[in-house]
Amino acid sequence: MAYELLKGTRVLDLTMVFAGPVSSRILASLGAEVIKIESAIRPDVFTRGNVYPENDPGTEPWNRGSYFHALNAGKKGITLNLGHEKGRDIFKRLVKISDVVMENYSPRVMENWGLGYDELKKIKPDIIMASMSGLGHVGPLRNYYMYVPGMEGMSGLTHMTGYPGEPPMLSGFSYGDWMLGATSSAAILIALYHKKNTGQGQFIDAAGREAMISNIGEIIMDFTLNHREQNRMGNDQPYAAPHGCYRCNGDDNWLNIAVENQEQWIGFCRVIGEPEWCKREEFINSSSRWQHRSELDTLVEDWTTKHDKFEVTEALQKAHVPAGAVLSMKEVNLNSHLIERGFFDVIDHGLGIGKRPIPCQIPAKFSNMDSFIPERAPSFGQDNNNIFGELLGISKEELIALENEQVIGGAPSFPPGRPTRLNLIQQQNAGELDADYINQLKEKYKTDIGINQNKEK
Repeated sequence: MAYELLKGTRVLDLTMVFAGPVSSRILASLGAEVIKIESAIRPDVFTRGNVYPENDPGTEPWNRGSYFHALNAGKKGITLNLGHEKGRDIFKRLVKISDVVMENYSPRVMENWGLGYDELKKIKPDIIMASMSGLGHVGPLRNYYMYVPGMEGMSGLTHMTGYPGEPPMLSGFSYGDWMLGATSSAAILIALYHKKNTGQGQFIDAAGREAMISNIGEIIMDFTLNHREQNRMGNDQPYAAPHGCYRCNGDDNWLNIAVENQEQWIGFCRVIGEPEWCKREEFINSSSRWQHRSELDTLVEDWTTKHDKFEVTEALQKAHVPAGAVLSMKEVNLNSHLIERGFFDVIDHGLGIGKRPIPCQIPAKFSNMDSFIPERAPSFGQDNNNIFGELLGISKEELIALENEQVIGGAPSFPPGRPTRLNLIQQQNAGELDADYINQLKEKYKTDIGINQNKEK
């Protein structure tokens, strides 16, 4: 049995960039029919124009962005201009036969289109509408313009992230969007369960800032209960030393080590050969090691720089010392442990891209369900004829007229002046390719990988 928890559930997905597509990708992986809706005027530019295979945008760059393929696998795709009255009328017809509407526009957008929750529930009384925004739909700051940097700062995350005496630091990987996406998919599942038991739909107001605050953990509770503010501490951990990231042998190779008690300290010293400095009085217990952690870190790194990160990881793990090599993205993609666990879905993306591994968005294994490998992400407007023609019964003549009026169809327009990921890579002189990478992928995944093996053009 595959992941078919949501089989028979239709989701209209108006979301873009990371947060919304992460959420709807999770729903698609659980068996929902997710229809991603874009317009030629406002396509999902950031993901469609972000990281091309072999740095080649091709003749249709909007269909080659890898972020789009990773976040929209398993979905259907249509083009519909909601800025046009006829587009909004068609959208309402889709709402009538759907279960969930998802959007992550600014809070004012859907209302301005006359497509807010109060209007949608007139069309479908039990509709579930999930709105994702930076600060939420209710509150004095609802109309703030908000991206991840603002959300991270206003959640308190960046205040505690960074090094002592230095400015706050962003997460560097859009942490707020991923948290908002996961939170929203969980909220939609709860709403669907409620609907199943009561017949009632509802409006879900999910705020990225709040999703982040909920995942900060003990930091916010320490202030709530003790009025104690955590200072920026880099890789340090209170009362644990050595605790940090240490350089290893080779170019840009690193290892994380976390010694949190005396037993682990003894095991650590045994692995590194019990040098004389291990017996020094200032390193005799956890508290003393913490007080002298700067000197200790220097001594530890003097040892780690002489050794391979994987060999040190293995030796420390055998001594029951928590440690792990810092992996590059190449090492993550070729990691035997992740591959054996089926973490990567190998999907044939078509369009001259071929088979590629992408990370699944439900990183969990179920004993009574088989893993679900989704279909590839849709090309732009791929399912227009199916959804508009077969599902809504719009005639071919009407579809042609709607395309001429720019209500549906058309090639997506990328905003002028906005750099794509390819432009940025070239500007940073970081666009060189690993010539043997594809062959290594083939060997690890035991299947053809890349454009040469793809028969579909």
